[in-house]
Amino acid sequence: MSTSVTPRSVWRHSVLRVSVCLESLGGDVDQLLQKFGLTLEQLFQPGYRVPSHVLNQMMDQCQLETGRKDFGVLAGQQTPVTNSALGVSVRASNNALEGINRFKKFAPVIESGAVFKLQCLGDTHIMNIGGWDERFNTSMLDAMVSSICLAVNYLTPDGIKPLHITMQQSQPENPATWHEFLAESIEWGASTTSIAWKSEALLQPRLLADERTALLNDALMEPQLQQVLRNSLTQRVEAQMAAHLEDGAPTPELIANDLAVGTRTLQRLLKEDGTTFKEILKLLRQRYAKEKILDSSATVSDIASALGYEDPGAFSKAFKTWFGLSPSEYIEKERDLSKQ
Repeated sequence: MSTSVTPRSVWRHSVLRVSVCLESLGGDVDQLLQKFGLTLEQLFQPGYRVPSHVLNQMMDQCQLETGRKDFGVLAGQQTPVTNSALGVSVRASNNALEGINRFKKFAPVIESGAVFKLQCLGDTHIMNIGGWDERFNTSMLDAMVSSICLAVNYLTPDGIKPLHITMQQSQPENPATWHEFLAESIEWGASTTSIAWKSEALLQPRLLADERTALLNDALMEPQLQQVLRNSLTQRVEAQMAAHLEDGAPTPELIANDLAVGTRTLQRLLKEDGTTFKEILKLLRQRYAKEKILDSSATVSDIASALGYEDPGAFSKAFKTWFGLSPSEYIEKERDLSKQ
């Protein structure tokens, strides 16, 4: 299996939002860009991308210069200097749910490691925002959540706010800006970042919808999506598998659908990357099993079921094949090592 990790990157529009926000707060954009080796000419080039860690550092610098801990939220509320094809297609969507699904599909273009998962629970739609390899910088995550809330607000008849948001960060000393632009109900220090909306509002038809314009701009986004997916395919496949792992064994068809590629294309690209779907799934299961087997609250049956094994005995046999020890032997060995 290929072990190389593709550095994460963001599209140029995220940097432009930051620049507009800094200028609105009286900061020096030219000085900021120069500090990080960027120019406006670069940021106006279609398809130009910036390493994610550079944007993280830029946002930290902006927070420091402006003294605004809420800089990420404010940046997400800014209109970019140039319209992106994604922005146009989202605004032309038939309803807000279609717009959210476009964010989900093209999330890797916004940030190459982003993994968005959308689910419907009763009368509520929930978008979970995560990523492979590392957690998002707090300000960057604020900006991402803020920009999605802004778009959905635009797409709904009454400009609704989310019903509820969960954020992984600790509660800020003054969360007023988060409540003003994101939601009244925010859970801080959560295990995941998510946004929940009332489904009825998301499905309201829009008078300004233009499906032809939306589809044309989707087509403009496709080459960027395919390039980003190709550059980080193995990591993204693993991230999508992990998101589905406890719902049952993920299939190539399911993961291909998540990544908006054909099943055969997915298998071919993984082969070119030096791995296979089965190999990634096996390694993911091994890592999951290793982590969970030492959790005293999880039984062997629980772990077996989460990994798609109907028979705990079959899981135990697989575990011994992977690590040379049965689950009980592995636990005993780890306990002995911890005492040394």
